[in-house]
Amino acid sequence: MNLSELINKMSSIFTMYKGISFGLLGIWSAAFTLSFFGLISYSPLAMVASLIVAVLSVYGASYTCGKLFGVHVHGESSLITGLILSLIISPSLDIGSLIVLFFAGVIAGVSKFIIVRNGRHIFNPAALAAFVIGVAGLGGASWWVATPVLTPIVLLVALISLYKSHRLAVAGVFLAVSIPILLIVFSMYGTTLLENMYLLLSWPLLFVAGVMLTEPLTLPPRTWQMYVEAGIVGVLFAVPLDLYFVEMTPALAILIGNLVSTIFLARENIRMVLKKRRQLAPTTQELVFMPNKPIRYSAGQYIEIQLPHKKVDFRGYRRSFSFTSAPEKNEVTLGVKFYEPSSSFKSALKTLPIGSAVTATGFWGDFVLPKDPATPITYVAGGIGITPFISHLKAGQKHKDVRNVVLVYAVNSPAEIAYKEVLVKAGIKVVIVTQEPISELPENWIQVKVPRITKEVIAKVVPDIASRQAYISGPTPFVDSAKKALRSLNTKHIKTDYFVGY
Repeated sequence: MNLSELINKMSSIFTMYKGISFGLLGIWSAAFTLSFFGLISYSPLAMVASLIVAVLSVYGASYTCGKLFGVHVHGESSLITGLILSLIISPSLDIGSLIVLFFAGVIAGVSKFIIVRNGRHIFNPAALAAFVIGVAGLGGASWWVATPVLTPIVLLVALISLYKSHRLAVAGVFLAVSIPILLIVFSMYGTTLLENMYLLLSWPLLFVAGVMLTEPLTLPPRTWQMYVEAGIVGVLFAVPLDLYFVEMTPALAILIGNLVSTIFLARENIRMVLKKRRQLAPTTQELVFMPNKPIRYSAGQYIEIQLPHKKVDFRGYRRSFSFTSAPEKNEVTLGVKFYEPSSSFKSALKTLPIGSAVTATGFWGDFVLPKDPATPITYVAGGIGITPFISHLKAGQKHKDVRNVVLVYAVNSPAEIAYKEVLVKAGIKVVIVTQEPISELPENWIQVKVPRITKEVIAKVVPDIASRQAYISGPTPFVDSAKKALRSLNTKHIKTDYFVGY
């Protein structure tokens, strides 16, 4: 098992939000331990007191607002925000400082309910709180998490978070823009190269890139839009601007990035009522929802669902699912695979009564068709990874958009083939990869009796693969393996859709 496979296996047991919670707790715990040896400038007691005040103030404000507005309170979100505040505002036992931290937590918690658009908060709550107390002259954020001795643990948490969320490139844009500017600024003060490196470690580059900039709910829906936001934040983060009424700070840079994100209209507050469900395969269902308003998504994108329920396990109550419906349809359909044993979320979703409602935070993704319909395409799907391709095909049928498509579809058994009627109606070439024999195949379908998709399989069934645009969808190990195979066959244009923590 290589490092990538090990990370995938370990991270698959928790959601991205839970991973951030664990990561932030890990950073705080490392700092707490180091404080006993004098390697952190704050006392262990001050750290404990500040953590308690930060978390409880955020949760208390959120709980109060939730009761006032009749909205479900996300305890995990409050924990994450409180942890961030405890890592960017200096710990202290001074009553005045703790009161300032308390107000910062209240500001962060309230902002999630007051400063909203389409029901979703606009600004990163911790960044907003840090900015407000700074402008008010109450001290602001010291960003002490950027203490050089904490760099290894912050780097590890950032890398795991970015790897799991597939936002490494977004963070890379931010770092590629900000680091050269910072080095130029440092050199203007006559610093040496060694001093510059130390100063970089004392700047919250890694923490901002890995935790705050890439917060899912304040990101735009498309990757290029994320790059734009990351580049703008990178410039503002590094350039020492002194505006007429306020100085540029990391918090203000993040907030301006959040405003840029709102321009792209990424976030929605969507309520969807379950109308019906149908069995696609022994372990797969399609759920049909009626949203309270039209959802303007593109075929191939995904939606995040929230389903609060009793006895929530450590995977949480949020999941992302690819649309299987065509855009512009009144109904929204999602294909869902139910494993045994299931997470608490999947168990609640599987038994959700018809007529019940779920909420969605928005939709994201770049897994969309090329603009030129003449571009030949290869789909590579692993199990439930077939779902975004179904949305592609339904959209094509609706708009009479005929494309040259080959689907290579790996399943554990013929019984697990989902959406057979959609695939047949689309009239595309379908290659089923499974070891079990299939008694009867529709026209344009073939079977390859091997356990998994390999370079050799793809080369045989799609001989012109190098000239096609490839789309790969499925669990992370499947996608990584298929991408490696396609790269070795000189496929130049590859898009991937990872089913993270599915």
